Amino acid sequence: MDYELQEGSIALPQGFQDRTVNMFVLGASIPAPLSITVSRDILLPDEALKAYVDRQVKMLASKLRGYTLLGKKAVELSSTAPIEGIQIDAYYMTDGRPFYQRQAGFLIEPGRAIIFSTTAQADFSSEQNQNWADLLASFQPRQPGVNKTDSSEQE
Repeated sequence: MDYELQEGSIALPQGFQDRTVNMFVLGASIPAPLSITVSRDILLPDEALKAYVDRQVKMLASKLRGYTLLGKKAVELSSTAPIEGIQIDAYYMTDGRPFYQRQAGFLIEPGRAIIFSTTAQADFSSEQNQNWADLLASFQPRQPGVNKTDSSEQE
């Protein structure tokens, strides 16, 4: 499988699946005031997205001190080819600092999820809420079997 990275591309041997995590941070301070993460995961056999999200929330609650689920709602990924998903908002403490986290999970194919997360040190502002909605809406699914090197320029 040819696989596109920001920095280039690689050819993976047969049978590999994408479980990468991409992290984007705002600014250069540590910890970043705001970060966005895109990860991929595999659901359990015959697991529905709702059950997957509930299982992940339980796991997070067991690992993060004071993890509190603030809300859960339906969301869409992509404004051009919408994919139904589930968003959770939560709060937790790490090293005495509060963190607010929003995650949205979507099935990109049966049994495979893509998860968008954003984490901040303060509750999300109206601008950050809009940026999140814009980020999800901006998603453009890649056509199966097509990568960046397959273009009309090569015809």
